[in-house]
Amino acid sequence: MPDTTSARPQPAPPAAATTRSALATPIDRRRALALIGSSVAGVVLLDACGPAATAAPTGWLPTDVDPATLPSDEPIAVRFAGSVGATMVGGSAWIVKEADGSVVAFDPRCTHAKCAYEPTDDRRFACLCHEAFFDLEGNVLAGPPPRPLDRFAVREAAGRLELQVPADFSTPRPKD
Repeated sequence: MPDTTSARPQPAPPAAATTRSALATPIDRRRALALIGSSVAGVVLLDACGPAATAAPTGWLPTDVDPATLPSDEPIAVRFAGSVGATMVGGSAWIVKEADGSVVAFDPRCTHAKCAYEPTDDRRFACLCHEAFFDLEGNVLAGPPPRPLDRFAVREAAGRLELQVPADFSTPRPKD
């Protein structure tokens, strides 16, 4: 019986004129969608990172709080208003006088989704948007926040507290 496997005709090698470059090689639909999706995600990420590269200017805004009258370890809501550069800024902060007499001012926006938070009866801050809890030092106790509460710099001037607030400060959004 003759060997027919070696007698099969072999395809001719492709001609030099018909070879394609690697850039012209077709790709399947899944790979195309993955490339498009990653490109869109990259553009969104770069856009989100762009404005944060330059920090907003900050300014010292007065409050009507005399630091000598603050009780220790009890959060007090403090309102502020004024101009930072050419921008009018107004809002509030949580002030806590620590046992050693130092004063801390917390940004009133949760570090997770910028919701407002409130003090509780058990000496914590609670953000009920996503069940987050912080201690009176601003540390995360529970929930999804990625970091402790943000703080405003504090100083005393003429017997009153002043807070250093960024010009792009905005009041926290209410609970969802």
